[in-house]
Amino acid sequence: MTVAFTSFPGIPDSVAAARRFVVGAIRLCPRSTAPDEVVGRAELIVSELATNAIRHTRSSDPGESFMVRVRVDDRGVWAEVCTREPRLWNSVPRVVKSDDPFSEHGRGLLLVEQLATRWGRLAPWEDGVFFHLAWNDGPPDLAA
Repeated sequence: MTVAFTSFPGIPDSVAAARRFVVGAIRLCPRSTAPDEVVGRAELIVSELATNAIRHTRSSDPGESFMVRVRVDDRGVWAEVCTREPRLWNSVPRVVKSDDPFSEHGRGLLLVEQLATRWGRLAPWEDGVFFHLAWNDGPPDLAA
């Protein structure tokens, strides 16, 4: 299993940097056999989660940041976007169903839900969102 993590400043340019970081982490893992489709999904999901970190959390406050952590093995990718606390005290990451198909906002986590094998918010004491993308059968190797 390969683990990579880094922090990004809470600015819009960091979204592209987070995408490049995740793609690189998956491609450079010696045991990874990730199909191109999975790499593309991971790139899109991280883009959505990094954007949400900047839009909806204190990660975009002056001097703040968000962290991306990626674990890759021969069966899948586990990734987390760890943020500062939400801007609204009772806000939690959730899918918002919009009746307006032309709305420019509100579909990020719906995309994550449709693309990820599994996703959710991090533990109650840690702000952020995780996702898992599997490409082989069997449970992920969490012990390694």
